[in-house]
Amino acid sequence: MSDQETKDLLERVERGDCTPEERALVEDWYRDLCERQEPAPTNVDYDLIKRKIWASLGLGGSKSYGLWYLMAAAATFISVLSYTLYMQTSTPAPPQEKMMAAVHPGSSKAMLTLSDGRQIPLGDQPDSIQAAPGVTAQHNSSGILDYVLNKKQPFGSTSGDRPVYNTITTPRGGQYQVVLPDGSKVFLNAESSLTYPVPFTGATRQVKLIGEAYFEVAKNHQQPFLVSSPQQNIKVTGTHFNVCCYLHQPDITTLAEGSVEITPLSSSTPHPLRPGQQAILQGNNVEVRKVNAEDVIAWKDGLFVFNSTPLKEVLDQIGRWYDVDFTYNNNLPNKRFDAEIPRNLNLLEVIKIIEMSSKLKFSINGRKINVQ
Repeated sequence: MSDQETKDLLERVERGDCTPEERALVEDWYRDLCERQEPAPTNVDYDLIKRKIWASLGLGGSKSYGLWYLMAAAATFISVLSYTLYMQTSTPAPPQEKMMAAVHPGSSKAMLTLSDGRQIPLGDQPDSIQAAPGVTAQHNSSGILDYVLNKKQPFGSTSGDRPVYNTITTPRGGQYQVVLPDGSKVFLNAESSLTYPVPFTGATRQVKLIGEAYFEVAKNHQQPFLVSSPQQNIKVTGTHFNVCCYLHQPDITTLAEGSVEITPLSSSTPHPLRPGQQAILQGNNVEVRKVNAEDVIAWKDGLFVFNSTPLKEVLDQIGRWYDVDFTYNNNLPNKRFDAEIPRNLNLLEVIKIIEMSSKLKFSINGRKINVQ
């Protein structure tokens, strides 16, 4: 099937005038794409992803960008089929494609730094860690670090009234989830760090974030939850929200439910957010806009969602997750990108999706990806 025939088929699916056999064929393509991947570290719900994609095709929703992903999924399926035929006839795959296919996605891995400076790798082997007097941190093979307070043992500071802090850090190509001593859940994206007291004491629950994290804060109106990022402070009592605050980039806060107030460090003026709103802070300027919060937080469920996303930002996200660096000599087109891409594909499959809709070409040298 040619690229044009594939495109025509998927456009018929989008319009709803395809035959049952054609729709079944597209579903088979998607199913094959999912089944060929290794299990993702965050237990990706592929049935949920598939429902989202079909909804985006007009079979239950109004978004349009899902078509690009299914087109890419079909193209990837055809590419893999061709690759299999090449292998059967002893024809080697192109070296560039072999090298890109060998770059695997990120996984659950992080480093826990205790208050005394000790560093403990968090990976596949479950373990129990004495994080502070009376506080145990347990990490399991599912990529979750869970703090437990021992009510029979006194807990608190080992240095007078100063709190004891822990820091969890994810590398490029890593992600992790932590359940804080108050029960709040934090999902850390790649190349991120979260510093927090163990346990929370005093009038507030304050943490410090660099990178990206999704928070599900346990409600406690008597002890507000505060997030400090490089450019702002965020105050909540109990809510779900995402903060993206990598260094040298704008701070972006997206509210899924509840309410938050963001206050730039350069100002004392709070900016309240309502669910479905996003605040972008750059310098002294705060822009509040309406967004689909589910798209923004899809990363924690194993899915990239790019909805009119600048191409540079797309490559930044992919680079952090696959631990590669994109170089483009300042000639990257001023283009926006629409796609939904599972985060457990290998790099070659992701690159093919980008190439299909951007007309760009990619070459690899070690962990460097040149964009042309």
